[in-house]
Amino acid sequence: MTERIFITGGSGLIGLTLARHLVDHGYALTLFDLGEQFARRQKEIEDLQARGDVAIQVGTIMDRWSVTLAAKGCTAVVHLAAMLGVRRTEENRLLCMDINVNGTENVLNACVQNGIGHFVLASSSEVYGEPTSNPVHEGVETKGKTVYAVSKLAAEELTKGYHQLHPSIDYTIVRFFNTYGEGQVAQFVVSRFVKRVLEGKNPQVYGDGSQVRSFCHVQDSVEGVRAILENPVARNRVFNIGNSREVFTLTEAARKVIATLKPDSGLSVDYVPLESSDRAPEREILIRYCDNSLAVKDLGFAPKVTLEEGIRRIADSVIHDNWTNWSET
Repeated sequence: MTERIFITGGSGLIGLTLARHLVDHGYALTLFDLGEQFARRQKEIEDLQARGDVAIQVGTIMDRWSVTLAAKGCTAVVHLAAMLGVRRTEENRLLCMDINVNGTENVLNACVQNGIGHFVLASSSEVYGEPTSNPVHEGVETKGKTVYAVSKLAAEELTKGYHQLHPSIDYTIVRFFNTYGEGQVAQFVVSRFVKRVLEGKNPQVYGDGSQVRSFCHVQDSVEGVRAILENPVARNRVFNIGNSREVFTLTEAARKVIATLKPDSGLSVDYVPLESSDRAPEREILIRYCDNSLAVKDLGFAPKVTLEEGIRRIADSVIHDNWTNWSET
């Protein structure tokens, strides 16, 4: 019998890319998201449905009943829907906690009601805060600085608690590190850099540009998720999914965008004070990059897309200016 995977946030960056990837590997899917999110990517949804068995269910994870009904008949859940964005979450703390924690509980409850045996939670490298050491492995202390990070940590503990109470529901927690790619809104750093350079404008870096990150293209990220779905060793564990080889300062990343797309343009990097960004100085992370060796060893995870190649792919795609709502994953 073909496995049917339930994907919340199914029209977001990771959700839709994962859907394409899973359909190409023979899975049936049920995508769950807000109606306006599906409408924003209608052509891509139609193309996806032409390729395989893909059901579309419109709803919100805040409605326990609609999530439970939509997940009926599925064998695993990949929970991607969340409230994102530093400024949005900081300015809407209660809403962030409500969506990212109570919404997660609604999806976990749907697993219980439908007898679904595997719950994959999309968490974030934000849970590590300013890590005690780099590269960051799964055993590093978690100490998130933002309400978003705290909400993701709470969702992780909630997931473990459901497994404790309902042992038939296995889980995998995925801590994504700086996933980027085609279709991502320009609120995220790589897409923002690309959009400005394509417009003939200097890319803007918030702060002094010395912040260090590892960048993982979404195609590699979703291959990691498929490995988690297919490999029993992933059950009831936490994995970093990121690219440990593509590590750059923000200045280096901005310059790479210029060099890749408009090398002879005379463009340069502009620096904007953190106070003018969506991250206050006290919440900025200086150095955080991924140790993915556990996923490499146990899941065969092997990210391939370089930042340069990812930049080209974004430049060839449509870059959305902003979110239409909170469920952009």
